[in-house]
Amino acid sequence: MPVRRFEALQPGDEIAVVAPSSPFDREKFLRGVLELSNLGLRPVFTPRVYDMAGHLAGGDDARKAELEVALQGPAKAIILARGGYGSLRFATRLSVAPGDAPQKPVIGYSDATVLHEIWWRAGTPSIHGPMCTQLGEEPAATERLRRLLYGEPAGPIEWQPRAAVAGRTEGILRGGNLATLASLCGTPLEPQFKGAIVLLEDLNEAPYKLDRLLTQLLLSGAFEQARGFVIGDLTAAGEPGEGREETVAERLAPLGVPLVFRAPFGHAGRNQPVAFGTSHALDADRGMLTPLEPMTC
Repeated sequence: MPVRRFEALQPGDEIAVVAPSSPFDREKFLRGVLELSNLGLRPVFTPRVYDMAGHLAGGDDARKAELEVALQGPAKAIILARGGYGSLRFATRLSVAPGDAPQKPVIGYSDATVLHEIWWRAGTPSIHGPMCTQLGEEPAATERLRRLLYGEPAGPIEWQPRAAVAGRTEGILRGGNLATLASLCGTPLEPQFKGAIVLLEDLNEAPYKLDRLLTQLLLSGAFEQARGFVIGDLTAAGEPGEGREETVAERLAPLGVPLVFRAPFGHAGRNQPVAFGTSHALDADRGMLTPLEPMTC
């Protein structure tokens, strides 16, 4: 699929902050807004982002309309306030069809996985990375986000790996939150990762639940002809992790493609931004993920 690269952002450009998923901590949100300003951007949002409706950040129609305004408006990028859950409730009813989506990136992870799939179908790169309420927690992640948005070389991401299947591969980087990806099975947004390096992360999922989620995706055919898997955090701080990597390896290693754990992505306080929808090289032995093309014009 051809990549519809977006224009590199410039200092003073608007970035829309939206809340299509769960409610959030206001203090962390305002800290993130300040961080966006410190990057030279102009964060814009309405008081609607503070809405609450049970486990959601407001009603479906309001959250959907907010995202549509951001898609159609002058902002050069969109960042989620927080993940959680909620985007799938209206994702297939967005008035902007996936093939007509503007060439601007969406930034986030967790529930943003739904939007990453829509952006992929539009051929527009997106950024899997920290959301507004995370900004300020990891300076290196914030700086890498700035580089991606401003069209500067971001360089490879390196970590101390645990390779379940050794090797090197190249492909389009895609994926996201494991539970969210499994929830897309059987919907119009069911993913298919042929030719992709698949990034996966999650938390609060016991080994048997990870097994169930991966088995659902395997049986759906989502992982057929995937070229590799890079696994981020599977636990949060203080959460027991016994058996989780072993379970993921048992389900994915038979595919015979590079499979490496402990990459710095996810819910555990480290979340380096990466450009979904663009080519990357994965070296499972070294623990290195290297972008091979820019995501901006």
